[in-house]
Amino acid sequence: MQKATTETLYYEHSAANPVTLTVKPGEWFEVETQMNRGPDAALVPDEIRELYNQYRSDSQPTDRGNAASGCIYVDGAKPGDLLTVHIKEIKVHPVGWTRYGGSTGAMPGYLGPSNIGPQFRICRIENDEIIWNDRLRFPVEPMLGVVGVAPEREARHNGWAGEWGGNFDIQEVTNGARLSIPIHHEGALLHIGDMHARQGDGEICGGGGIETGGTVTMKVELSEKPAEMTWPRIENDEYIMTTACEKPAEDAFRIALTEMILWLEASYGMSRGEAYMFLSQCLEARVTQFVNPSYSYVAKVARKYLV
Repeated sequence: MQKATTETLYYEHSAANPVTLTVKPGEWFEVETQMNRGPDAALVPDEIRELYNQYRSDSQPTDRGNAASGCIYVDGAKPGDLLTVHIKEIKVHPVGWTRYGGSTGAMPGYLGPSNIGPQFRICRIENDEIIWNDRLRFPVEPMLGVVGVAPEREARHNGWAGEWGGNFDIQEVTNGARLSIPIHHEGALLHIGDMHARQGDGEICGGGGIETGGTVTMKVELSEKPAEMTWPRIENDEYIMTTACEKPAEDAFRIALTEMILWLEASYGMSRGEAYMFLSQCLEARVTQFVNPSYSYVAKVARKYLV
């Protein structure tokens, strides 16, 4: 099985990034992801520093995050197609961290340090559990924060998300998910990174959920992009989902809602009016991150209602 490694890391989605791996549609492959830099090792408690240092890299820049593991070329992909990424299994490293720098989009800087001040925590990950302290353990719910292709006309650093995918930080991008993204360049130029062991809605501390690294097994497929589709879509066995990223958050919600209405009209036989009333009864929607340059929304409909 082919593997994209952390030997070459990119900090922006760009058509100018040299290709580091070429895959064929339907071929399973692995991507090894790099844990974000995190707190300096000297600040980490002695009892966990050695483990932390096995996975942290001092060579990462301090002013950029969400390293993508190379640039993956998909044979046969061309502009106007749709790339669907099938996520089979995410395996995380046995350590992760989270951090709050003192202000984020959720806690703006004009409040000062939010009466909290900078915070961080390093956590062991054992037996599919995150050890928060001696009383509390969270279950591991792994996700990929960054899955994107090269944007159409520009390079965007990996803190951003848009129609090309990127740093959506949506928890549903996990085991068993299928993420579909419109393609803008030959080969699609897929970028993968920002693995979390878990994340709460809003990712409010900015230093993430439990930032970690690991390995994900995936494959890609190509198809014709639906005419009504602009933003990435997510599917699993239980839901269909639309996404959007914008600021203010209500604009992200409006975009995700519009994308869902158009999908229901095109694929599920509903008029736009019926789709709107239908969604009033069963739509599930929420902000998944509120700290990146623009805010992420996911809108969901349970398949059991799509009769």
